[in-house]
Formats: sequence, C-alpha cells, structure tokens
Amino acid sequence: MDTHREKKLRREFCDILFELSKSQELFQDVHIRVSIYKRLENLYGSTKPNESFRHFYSDIFSVLTQIQQDSSLGDINILGQNLDIIRNGYKPQNKDDNGRIIDVSDSIKKLYDHVNLDIARILYSDAADRRILGEESIVELQTKVNEISYGIKEAKELQTITEDKIQNQQKEYIAILGIFSSVVLTFTAGIAFSTSVLNNIAAASIYRTVLISLIIGIVLINVIFGLLFYINKLICNEEKIKPLIISNMILLFMILCTIVAWYFGSVETRNHRVFVNEISWMV
Repeated sequence: MDTHREKKLRREFCDILFELSKSQELFQDVHIRVSIYKRLENLYGSTKPNESFRHFYSDIFSVLTQIQQDSSLGDINILGQNLDIIRNGYKPQNKDDNGRIIDVSDSIKKLYDHVNLDIARILYSDAADRRILGEESIVELQTKVNEISYGIKEAKELQTITEDKIQNQQKEYIAILGIFSSVVLTFTAGIAFSTSVLNNIAAASIYRTVLISLIIGIVLINVIFGLLFYINKLICNEEKIKPLIISNMILLFMILCTIVAWYFGSVETRNHRVFVNEISWMV
C-alpha cells in the first residue's frame, strides 16, 4: 500500500472513531448505521493482499487520549458501547465489484478488542492517578490539620501563660499597694508616737526618753524593712537581710549603752543625794 493511501485510510479510521464516540443514540438512525457499516467495509474490505488496511495501535491510543482530555470530542465509554453494537449487529450483505460478499467481521472484532483494551488501560491509569492525587491530598490535608492543631495548642499554652501572668501581676499590684499602705500607716503611727514621746520629754529622764526612742526605732525599722523586703522579693526576686542585721545590732548596742549609762547615772544620783543629806544633817 502506498504511503498516500495509507495516510488517507488512517485519517478515515480516526474520523470513524471520533464519530462513534459522540452519541449513544447514533445507531438509532438506520441510515447512519448503514453508513458506518459501509465505511468500515470500505476501510477493511480490500480484496488485494497488499491493499488491505490494518489499523494502528498508535492511532487508537491517540484518538482515545484526545477524547479523554477534551470532553467536547466525545466519550471513550460511548465509543466502546457503539463498537460493541457494531460487533453484535454487523451482518455481511454488501458485495464487491466481483459480486462477492464483503465480510469485515474479523477486522471489526479486532478493532473492538484493541479499542476496549486501550480504554481499560486509560481508565485504570486515570483511576491510579486519582488515587495517588487523593492520597497526596489526604497527606497534605493531614499535614495542614497537624500544623493547625499545633498552632492551636501553642495559642492555648500562650493564652494560659498570659492569663497566669495577668493574675500574678494583679496579685503583685494588690500586695504592693497593701504593703505601701502598711508602710504609710506604720510610718505615720511611728511619727505620731515619736511626737508624743518628744512632747513629754521634759516629764521623763533623758535615759528613759532615749531608751523608748531606740525601741521605737527598732520596731519601725523592722516593720518597714520587712515590708520593703517582701516588695523586693516580688519585683527583683532578691533576699538581702544583711542591712537589717547591721541596723538591729547598732540599735541594740545603743540600747545596751543607754541602759548601762542609765544604771550608772542612777547610782551616781543616789550617792549624790546621800552625800547631800549627810551634809544637811551635819549642818
């Protein structure tokens, strides 16, 4: 078969396949059914061995892939159904120029077999592709869900931490306000007490006044230092008690000195009074 005729027959073959893929109702029209049978007989029915047409697998695959990729060209399932109708309904009855019956049943059966084999391959490949894409989509979706879940978990943890910080800050503010209020009240009370002592300084001895002042100083220093110590622990998380120990030791030393001075001062006053009484008696 010359190349030009072969190309012509191959184009006719592809045109027949495209036409058969367009509609399921194609063979309800008798004229179209007869026309298709005649076209197939003209395609496959050559009596000369060298002129007989043999369809190409590549042409079948090309037509099927084009139809599968573009639904406007038809449907490969419809093509398979129509070829099945042709295979079951074809009855040789037309004659060639020599008066012999043209029978292309074998060629139609091979065409039906080859087309359906490629249809099955394409459908299987598409199903596999969809399955792979579906699995990839599921994996991608699961990854996104995991990322979102992790983000929600982090957000909840951050929210919990923030709430704890806010609660702790509220407690610290309340504690600091309370402590400063206590400092103010303590300091005010100490000043008031000290003022009362100083107002009555003339009615008491100097030793008693100094001793009471030192005791008031120890009380005020310890109370104020305790409150400031708690504030420092809340804010700076530091615990420094050395200044309090030093100040208490100094005040206690001063109290001890005052008591000793008061004792010796009382003894000297008592001796002076005895001496004065003796002189008065002698006079």
